[in-house]
Amino acid sequence: MLDSLNQKPIPFASIYLKSGSGAVSNEEGRFRLRYKAEEVLKDSLFISCMGYKTLSLSLDQLQDSIFYLPPKAIALNSVILSNKQLSADEIVKAIQEDIPQKYELGLTEKKVFFRETGNSKFEKLNLNIKKTTIEEFNQVFWDSIFRNIPKTNEWYQEFAGTLYGDYTEDNQKMELDKALDLEDKEKSAIFKNTEQLFDTIIKENVKSTSYFKVRSGIIGTKLDTDEINSAKQDTLSAEEKELHRKKDFLSWKKSKLTNLLKNLFKEHELNISILNKASKYNFTVNNLTFFGDTPVYILDFSPKRNADFAGRLFVDADRLALIRLEYKNIQNISDFSLLGVSYLEDLKEVIVQFKKGLNGKYSAEYLEFNSGFKGGFERPLVITEKNKVVKGRNKQNQLKMDLDIATRQYQKYQLVVFETTPISQEAFDAIKEEPKVLPVNLSEYDPNFWEGYSIIEPNKAIKAFKVVE
Repeated sequence: MLDSLNQKPIPFASIYLKSGSGAVSNEEGRFRLRYKAEEVLKDSLFISCMGYKTLSLSLDQLQDSIFYLPPKAIALNSVILSNKQLSADEIVKAIQEDIPQKYELGLTEKKVFFRETGNSKFEKLNLNIKKTTIEEFNQVFWDSIFRNIPKTNEWYQEFAGTLYGDYTEDNQKMELDKALDLEDKEKSAIFKNTEQLFDTIIKENVKSTSYFKVRSGIIGTKLDTDEINSAKQDTLSAEEKELHRKKDFLSWKKSKLTNLLKNLFKEHELNISILNKASKYNFTVNNLTFFGDTPVYILDFSPKRNADFAGRLFVDADRLALIRLEYKNIQNISDFSLLGVSYLEDLKEVIVQFKKGLNGKYSAEYLEFNSGFKGGFERPLVITEKNKVVKGRNKQNQLKMDLDIATRQYQKYQLVVFETTPISQEAFDAIKEEPKVLPVNLSEYDPNFWEGYSIIEPNKAIKAFKVVE
């Protein structure tokens, strides 16, 4: 997808069929859209983006894989007449009005694709043993563990499926179709072997009825033994273990989507901090543009005082509905340091885009969240095994250490909703979740893996991912 004048990629354009299914171009202007062979003779393809003319083609006309969108001139009079020259503050206030009439808030069936990318780095990783009653946990052991643990790691995780529900946390069900993990198998093996080694040592030295007291200075907590090792799993058959893994995987992925979507709406309002705390920002009408044939206000916003973000709103000028939001932080989000524990969140970038459905209401089309943080822990740590069942003293084993760890991590979530179809309460109640999918683990990008699926096209970094032997 390219600008017809400057030949630059057009990111986050909406690509959709007349029948309702669609896709979104990635940051490089690339997209992938699946359609059935029988649709070729009767369906049409539409490509829309803010500030560009909508491109319309019948499917049987498609011959090239590159599409050029021409910029669209702004007809000021049509927009001004539609909303009587509202001020920026009036537009922002009107966005929250009549939300149920503007947005699809009920139960729906959503065809989704989700991608998580990230990388992490240990900037410091030191441990000094002061005391241990478990001989295997000596200084030589820990030095060996920390020496072999990878100091950097990157990951790409993807899945496609169907999410059923609304924008609340409780009304969510999901079916997974396929999932992928791009990983460095050598690094993964190191983490897995380390976990198994810990598990073996714990089983050999710690009673199954014990619990642990973890204390760092005045900070303390309690852990049961089965939270640290997987002894209970040993009694399961191979089939039961696999089913357990599938259930956990489904629950884990559904929770990620739920956490993203539930933050969009609360009751009958858009649950977006920029709008909820509008008094902390200055809003200005930057320009007027079009999204397809819809006139759109472009509003820029910046903090009045100590708010965290600056960005841009795109608002349907006829219905005064928010159709796109993009912002990033201009100062640190969190900066905590006390008694050797530190946390710094210094990156947060968000994109939210809605698409108008066949019923005229908007629903989520694309969400992107980028975050970055640093964490540090430089404190003494005491782990004590206790057991009230055995006779004699309550304390069994103890490990005392000085721990100094510092990490840096970046993470990006991308969610594309290709189709949104309203469903009844009866249809939702009849859906039964079936954990059938585990991710396929690959050590390099396979361009054929998602053949036959609509996804957000991977960028160059993902396509180049390959573990160097």
